[in-house]
Amino acid sequence: MRKQIIYLFFLLFYSLNSCQSISGSNDNIAVLQNRKKVGFINQTSDIKCDSCYALRTVKIDGREFSFRVPVSLNNIDSKNIFQEDYELILDQSAKDLSIKYNSLNTSDSHVFKIKKIKNNVVITGVSKVSSAVNHHKIAKDDYVDYPATSICEKDTHHVLLQSQEINLNSYFINSDKNCFLCPSKYSVQECLEKKKTNTKFNWQ
Repeated sequence: MRKQIIYLFFLLFYSLNSCQSISGSNDNIAVLQNRKKVGFINQTSDIKCDSCYALRTVKIDGREFSFRVPVSLNNIDSKNIFQEDYELILDQSAKDLSIKYNSLNTSDSHVFKIKKIKNNVVITGVSKVSSAVNHHKIAKDDYVDYPATSICEKDTHHVLLQSQEINLNSYFINSDKNCFLCPSKYSVQECLEKKKTNTKFNWQ
């Protein structure tokens, strides 16, 4: 029994440590716009913030890379305060390393799949997961709405440079041809496996 408890504790410890928040402390995190500092996270401001962002450093294969995290001015207690729109997560639980942008305002999650190829750190794929509704046709002119998960995926090959800032906006998936809907009762992994094997989704 004791061995089982220790084993379960180890699994919990591993799962918690495999996903690491890069956002961490917001102390003295600068907010930039057009590469100029305009304030700090959690600081009040009255500027027009159309393309503000913060830089978060991620260490991959012993090298440090800078990821831009979009920032907005949110009204809190009648004050406009700089806040990040996403939490940056480093996920090492899967076979391949991934960087996740998890939205703090919606259910959206953007994922960069990363591999080391010939001594280069490369983004090999991007995906977006979000909540959606499937207007499922059950008869002529008769539809029923089911809660769904929208999953978009696209292969890419982009070598990361340490001198380069990685910008989420450069990797948005805008084409519906790269997306599909899956019943929300399935996990994302189950959705991907069913899609890969052309298994028909059960919407009821």
